[in-house]
Amino acid sequence: MMKIGIVTPYDLTNYGNRLQNYALYYVLKTKFRCEVKTLVPNEMKPYDDRNYAAWLKKQVVRTACVLPEFAEKRFGATITRWAAFMNWDRRIPTNVYYQHKKLPVNIKGEYDYFFCGSDQVWNYRFSSPRFEDYFLKFADSKQKVAISASFGIDEIPDDWKGTYENGLADFAHISVREEAGQRIIKKLLGIDVPVLIDPVMMLSKEEWIKVSRKPRADCSKPYILKYFLGGESEEDRIDEWAKTNGYEIHELLNDSIPELYSAGPGEFISLISDAKMICSDSFHCIAFSIIFSRPFIVYERQGKANCMKSRLETLLNKFGLQNRWKHLLNESEYLSCDYSDVDERLKMEQLKFLGYIRDILK
Repeated sequence: MMKIGIVTPYDLTNYGNRLQNYALYYVLKTKFRCEVKTLVPNEMKPYDDRNYAAWLKKQVVRTACVLPEFAEKRFGATITRWAAFMNWDRRIPTNVYYQHKKLPVNIKGEYDYFFCGSDQVWNYRFSSPRFEDYFLKFADSKQKVAISASFGIDEIPDDWKGTYENGLADFAHISVREEAGQRIIKKLLGIDVPVLIDPVMMLSKEEWIKVSRKPRADCSKPYILKYFLGGESEEDRIDEWAKTNGYEIHELLNDSIPELYSAGPGEFISLISDAKMICSDSFHCIAFSIIFSRPFIVYERQGKANCMKSRLETLLNKFGLQNRWKHLLNESEYLSCDYSDVDERLKMEQLKFLGYIRDILK
């Protein structure tokens, strides 16, 4: 059995990060019968009986997993949100290398390949402290695979180009998630690489529903889901439109609404699948909207030095949904999202993704 290690950012508070990690694990395990582990360095020592602060924190999280409403009243919604993410992460086999700032070199003998991707794994603004891992420096060249890797930016600054050229030069296989990333690789290395979909789009809506979880919030009435990672200056306009048309508003990341703020990745899937419409500046939120054929409105991310627009442009272009940007829509078009040929496009992209992996493993 082929053994594969996944190297990806490990963010226990980010929906897209945890969902893409699970999706890649699921595809490698079910489609290719590989033994798969996510690999994570951790400078902290594991829990032990003498570390009372760590022990207490662990007990609080355990309580939150079993009795979320009780834990929330005592410790706040942040602890129940963390517990929901930890519950989800039990689905992803993970090897944690304690007391390590980076992955140790000796692990290269334990795996056949290392798959690095996809969630902004090469964005120097976020990932540079872990670049040695994300460039798979601990591995042999023949073991290095980039799968739907995202730069999350359009251009590499001149003072970073040497770092990227050195880090990417000996990869055996490279694929990227955005067309901007394809152009960056061409400029840096002079080679053409494929653009693949994000791993979350490799699972069917039925496969996602199986691992979804109903949120604690009452979602029985038709609602609009809002999920913004940046600021949004026109949120009031959507709120007014929703009220006029008889829809409730459910807003994620608002800590004044603990029933929604504490939602984990499973609840995130459920909230998207049941929404009347989704409003978001998040790549993965829009990707799941497409998976579930839900109407959506895409907003440019506000309040960030790097808007990362290229990620959403490639996603929308692939599926012929370029007209779903907020500035291109009239209110009469909000709920009319054309999915007539999206399923066929998605099937073709999934075959391309599987073919990429199949060619490597054989």
